[in-house]
Amino acid sequence: MLLTRIPVRIFANDPHEMAAFSDILASGQAGNLTLPEPQEQALVALICPSGQLEDAAGLPAVSLGGVAETAHVLPLPARLHDIFDALETIAQETTNLSGPRAHGGWVLDYGRLTLRDPDGQAISLTDTEARLLAMLFDAGGVELDKEALLQRVWGYRPGLDTHTLETHIYRLRQKIEPNPTSPRFLMTTEAGYRLA
Repeated sequence: MLLTRIPVRIFANDPHEMAAFSDILASGQAGNLTLPEPQEQALVALICPSGQLEDAAGLPAVSLGGVAETAHVLPLPARLHDIFDALETIAQETTNLSGPRAHGGWVLDYGRLTLRDPDGQAISLTDTEARLLAMLFDAGGVELDKEALLQRVWGYRPGLDTHTLETHIYRLRQKIEPNPTSPRFLMTTEAGYRLA
């Protein structure tokens, strides 16, 4: 599966470099690449010419110019398209989307499209249901707002009016909750959803 949203952390000591890349990522001009939400872990780092590779602290990185053994280096000048391609490629290669995830006694096996409840019963999922749950599992119980989920799971642009998410949540609760009208695991919050 391809990542539908790739949070990128930017490292630059020059405020102009930081502002330029932040503006591009925040505007949606970079496709799946975006700035991380508050308290969200980046999947890949962009080291600008004024930045230091050490700042990335082991995060997979693309370095603009310079020499680095632990990052993909793009010589300068580099085209924006090449920078974005390198960031996306590295994020896709280093992210283990199919690995199991656990939260509150539940285990999501993305590769097998199954969810095991705390009693060990396996529940079959669709690919979309598994992607949606993977985002919620990765958030570790922290609320994800509806717009963020629509962007990450379906790639929808911000501000789009749709009931796609609510429909999938409804169907997912029918599968996994003993009483779907009073959920105990897949919780609705003021702005979105989270796992209990």
